[in-house]
Amino acid sequence: MNTKLIAVAVVAIVVVAAVAVVIVASGNDDDDGVEITAQLRVFGNADGDYDIDNDDLEIIQDIADGKTSWDASANPLADADCSGSVDSADVELVQKIINGESCTIHNYNTCSTGDYIVETAWPCTSALATGSSNMLWLMTMAGMDDKVHGISYSSSSPPDSTLFPAFSKMTSIGSSSTTMPYESASNYITDYNVDVIIVERTASTVNKTTVEPVYEDAGVDVVRVNPSCVEADDFLTELFMLGFLFQTMDKCVDIAEWWIQMQEYVDSELSSVEAVKAIACNGTYDSAKDRIWISAGNSDYKDLLVHAGATYAFGDSVPAGTYSSGCYFSSTDTWLYNYDIDYIINIKTNDWYSGTVDIVSKYESCVGIFNQTEAYQAQHATVIVGDAPIPIRLAYAAATMYPEVFSEEWADELNQEFFEKFTDLSIDFTNLFFTITYADYVAAGGTAYLIAS
Repeated sequence: MNTKLIAVAVVAIVVVAAVAVVIVASGNDDDDGVEITAQLRVFGNADGDYDIDNDDLEIIQDIADGKTSWDASANPLADADCSGSVDSADVELVQKIINGESCTIHNYNTCSTGDYIVETAWPCTSALATGSSNMLWLMTMAGMDDKVHGISYSSSSPPDSTLFPAFSKMTSIGSSSTTMPYESASNYITDYNVDVIIVERTASTVNKTTVEPVYEDAGVDVVRVNPSCVEADDFLTELFMLGFLFQTMDKCVDIAEWWIQMQEYVDSELSSVEAVKAIACNGTYDSAKDRIWISAGNSDYKDLLVHAGATYAFGDSVPAGTYSSGCYFSSTDTWLYNYDIDYIINIKTNDWYSGTVDIVSKYESCVGIFNQTEAYQAQHATVIVGDAPIPIRLAYAAATMYPEVFSEEWADELNQEFFEKFTDLSIDFTNLFFTITYADYVAAGGTAYLIAS
């Protein structure tokens, strides 16, 4: 695989081969009344929508025939072979893709240090992958999880056996969800004819500089995606990439339409409602260090609450420390009390779908440290499911912050509908719950900690 590093600024992309600055345009395909604006970032997708079809072929053919000139700003992906021009070779390549014939494509890898163009043998048929919960959900939603024959994860965070039964039976290839040494993966590559490694966007994950080239030299492509995106278009762009690579686009489109409709409903219902101020957490209280992590800055957990209708109480800033995605808060800190916060929501993983959540323990470890805040005293400190698919987390966040608009039953129905429509799992939702409120905590035997007014 040859890589061409590019710089990405907002939506401006410097296409190295063409030495031109272009703007990536979104498509406007409209299926069943739902407008999908996410983009398939594969060269040959001349019209910039979410697939490669005869519409793209027609655009490229007209350019190659000289009927129209190539406007790189309008059709940046028309140069299918990344040669720097649009000609008959691009027509031939796109025709192969439409026919489903094996070929080499050019696509963008999503990367924390700047997205870049790679060559990938297409279609992909057998994969290894890093194994965070978000990645496992992305692959499951893309409908290509059965093509994954090995994953890497840490012993402290193995795949949930209820949600990912097949993945949970796999021995980890690496020591964590960020590592996959080639030496450990080589037997899998041979035994399963692996042609691609799917890894998360962080450049240090399956290190882009030192480890990725080793796989490339062995004839195994590396595809980088961001499985943690909260904004629908961003996530669906990653979903369409996997769907295209493994030819499972039908399921991806179905999920896209479902998610877009849900997000549009949330946005519509909240259009005339005053936004609450909220903050998010995604960890538990560390008693040894007397601290808990609060999301902020560029955190996806912050973004989840924003897309669920909240105004983030910290804005886009990180109120303490030097990290870019959040900060620690301890029981002796006072800075948090300077902020106007209506809701504190901890988005926590583990045990929800197996029905084994310990209500008291989970609530205390997730939000107990905030018992002096006005949000806690108003009984607005809540723990919600963190191992659900991202749109389901968003639904529970919206129901938590706007109970007068969205009921918990509404979120429960969406949760069950998603699993019935898009997974093969048989989960009995009858006695399951996916939020823990202060009232739930006290009812389960937790110690009441409200200061008398």
